[in-house]
Amino acid sequence: MEATEAESDIGRLPEELLAAIILLTSPLDACRAAVVCRTIRSAADSDAVWSHFLPRDLPRFVAAAERSLMELPSCKARFRRLSDDPALLLGRVTRMWLDKATGGKCYALSARALNTSLPHWRWMHVAVAHDTKTGRSIVSEAARLWNVQRLEIRGKIPSKMLSHNSTYAAYMVFKLMHTTSGLSHPFQEASISIGGSESTHRACLDSYYEDGAGCMVPRKQVLARFRRGFGMVLVEDDVILPQRRTDGWMELELGGFCNEEDDDGEVCFAFTETEGLNAKTGLVVRSIEVRIKQQGSIS
Repeated sequence: MEATEAESDIGRLPEELLAAIILLTSPLDACRAAVVCRTIRSAADSDAVWSHFLPRDLPRFVAAAERSLMELPSCKARFRRLSDDPALLLGRVTRMWLDKATGGKCYALSARALNTSLPHWRWMHVAVAHDTKTGRSIVSEAARLWNVQRLEIRGKIPSKMLSHNSTYAAYMVFKLMHTTSGLSHPFQEASISIGGSESTHRACLDSYYEDGAGCMVPRKQVLARFRRGFGMVLVEDDVILPQRRTDGWMELELGGFCNEEDDDGEVCFAFTETEGLNAKTGLVVRSIEVRIKQQGSIS
C-alpha cells in the first residue's frame, strides 16, 4: 500500500481514538505524528494528548512564571514553554524545565542552592539562559573559588521532585578562569547517591589545553605537586573529563541514577578534592543540573 493511502486510512479514524493512541507514545512521537496529515495533526496537538504529557505534579513557580503559563492557550504551548524556558521555583535558587523528548522534569540548582566550602568563594553575576518571550538574558549568581585547600561542593534534591521510572544524570556546570591553578592534580572525586547506593569516580577539571586553531585538546598528562617536588601524572582512561557546552560553559557528569517510582529519599551529589597540597583557585561554578539522561528535540 502506498504511504499516502495508509495515511488516508489512518486519517479516517475518529480524532478521539487517534488522541488515545498518540498519548501512549511520547512528546517527540506526538510532534512527528502531527506532520502526517491534517486529521492526525489535530489529534496530536490536542489538549487530550498534551495534558497527559504535562506532569501533574509540577513544583510551585514564582508568581510571574505561574501567570505566564496560565496565559498560554493550550497544553502543548505550556509544554513548549517549560521545555524552552526553565521556570524559576519559589525560593529563587532552582529552575525547572521539561525534557523535550520524554516530558521528564529536569532541574538546575544554582550555586546558591549548593553547599560549598565557604568563605573561600566569591559571588558574581552571569547570564545563564535566554528568555524567548522577552528576548532578555536570564541572569543568575555563580560562585568563584578563591584560594582554598579543601574543595567541597555538595547538593541534593528530593527524589519525589523528579519524574518516576526515569534515568537521570547530574552535571556540574562551570568555567575555569585564566588564573586557574590546583585543579589538575590530585584528581577530584565526583559522586552521586540515592536510596543507599552510591557511585564514585575520579575526575579532572583542568584537563584541556587550547591548540593553535582554538580547539580544546585533552591532556594525556598533567603536572602534579608532591611533597618532594613536581612531576607529570598520566590521565588514565577511568578519569572523567568535562565537555564543552553549546552555551560556552563546561560540564562534568557527576554520575547517573534511576529514579524508581517508590523512591522517597534524596539524591545527593558531591564534587570534592581534600587531599592535595596545592591551593585551588579559578573555578567558577554556575549550577548543578539534574537532567534526563537521554534527550531529544521537538521540531
